[in-house]
Amino acid sequence: MRRRGNTYDAIVIGAGHNGLVAAARLSRAGRQVLVLEAAEAIGGAAATSEIVPGYVGPAVAHLVDSFPRYIERGLKLGKHGLRYAARDIPTVVLNPDGEHLTLPRNRKEFARFAKALPRDAEAYRDRVALVRSQASLIEPLLGELPPDMRDVDALRRFCRRLVWRTAFSGQAALQSLMQTLPESIGDRLDAEFESPLLKGALAFEATLGGAEGPYAPGTSFRAVWREAMRMQGQGVRQLEGGTGALCDALASIINTQGGEIRLNTPVERIVVEGSVAAGVELADGMVMRAPLVLSAINPRATLIGLLGAEKLETQQAMELCHAPRPGNAAKLNLALERAPVFPRLAAEFYGARLLVVPSVEAMDDAATACREGRFACEPALEIHVPSIADRTLAPEGQHILSVIVHNVPYEAEGGWTMQREIFVQKIVRAIAVFAPGIEDAMIAGEILTPPDIERKYGLAGGAWHQGDLRLDRLFGFRPTPAFGRYETPVAGLYLCGAGSHPGGGVTGLPGWLAVEAAMQQGEGRQ
Repeated sequence: MRRRGNTYDAIVIGAGHNGLVAAARLSRAGRQVLVLEAAEAIGGAAATSEIVPGYVGPAVAHLVDSFPRYIERGLKLGKHGLRYAARDIPTVVLNPDGEHLTLPRNRKEFARFAKALPRDAEAYRDRVALVRSQASLIEPLLGELPPDMRDVDALRRFCRRLVWRTAFSGQAALQSLMQTLPESIGDRLDAEFESPLLKGALAFEATLGGAEGPYAPGTSFRAVWREAMRMQGQGVRQLEGGTGALCDALASIINTQGGEIRLNTPVERIVVEGSVAAGVELADGMVMRAPLVLSAINPRATLIGLLGAEKLETQQAMELCHAPRPGNAAKLNLALERAPVFPRLAAEFYGARLLVVPSVEAMDDAATACREGRFACEPALEIHVPSIADRTLAPEGQHILSVIVHNVPYEAEGGWTMQREIFVQKIVRAIAVFAPGIEDAMIAGEILTPPDIERKYGLAGGAWHQGDLRLDRLFGFRPTPAFGRYETPVAGLYLCGAGSHPGGGVTGLPGWLAVEAAMQQGEGRQ
């Protein structure tokens, strides 16, 4: 369809990776798409950012493990420049005494793992098998439209598919999943393992990006959910050019198909005519028209802020007004004049995903401190050196260090203005325990606290998932039962961000599935 003036086939609000996936899919279907982004660059938290001239790195997300191959192939992202600098990246748990622990990916690595932890090896093998069997029940549901939780027939069909899946997987998998739902990951790990290092790593995997400590009810299910998300992906990978390369490839599709991406263009309101979406009004008063509008920003900001509570039923508005807990992860990006040195870490693992996780008890203390606005005594970190595999990120011989910090308060005691430098020094000291001399190698750095992530990348509260990952906020309950299938009370208006099924992470699924929902209603087809 040819665009006429300010009229398009579809408008997408927000140029994070989910919004770009939605726009790219629509563009490949022949729709003329306009993407509107309030910030000065595309990508959101999945962007690549400049630390100082000559040094670039992943803004927030630094690895990809849940981006489906069928989306990559369906959009032909390889033809638009998407490349991988590293695949099947290992996870190594750093130990202060130098006896680092590699989580095994194959038999050879398991043999080394069993030698290091003879008392935990078989229990670990059993746990991996259990989590994967449970995740296999959930994984197929992540890539499809969730059922309408208010539709009895739809729920029956959903349950029938789950029963058939259970029949093929074995009844034991479903029974164990039911037992897992209410339990804490901390209690489960304490019962199964001895190694504090291993328990800390597994608890980290289950709680990263959430506000709960490892002994909170339901955190054991979070480990299953994360494994199910990873099953959607292609293994832990690093994108060539940083995570923003994914968004650049998506933007290339949109531009090639005649679409348009406008930066520094905030949307003031969604225009509705006769209970049907008709476009958007920009902050400068200009109206851009389209019969299909998709919003990749927070559901509350979309429906209460841009659409207006008066367009919703009272109960719907009340459910949306219940704000999710703010984010509790920060990001530290460092430019280094030389490669970091990790004593007794084999060279082949310098590009690995490196975890600093003292113990489950330390993580529980850190979660308590976070709720009280304090910093953890022993911070839990995920460290990656992306310039090991991708030399384009820094000058020759120099490097980028990317660090995700877990359990960081949104509101720091005394305020972030006073606490920012103290926090940075604390994290650098924690890294220096495993990479001595890192302080002397630093050229420059960027710290992104949860409020910074909110302000700079548009994630409400700085929260990765834009909503709780509790069972009552997943599938068709996300963000609420009324909006669990991306649709809204206004025909032609859809949600397509991390606040919708299946949640946050670099997956593209909310954007992909929102377009699927629109197509089923005949609103995304040519």
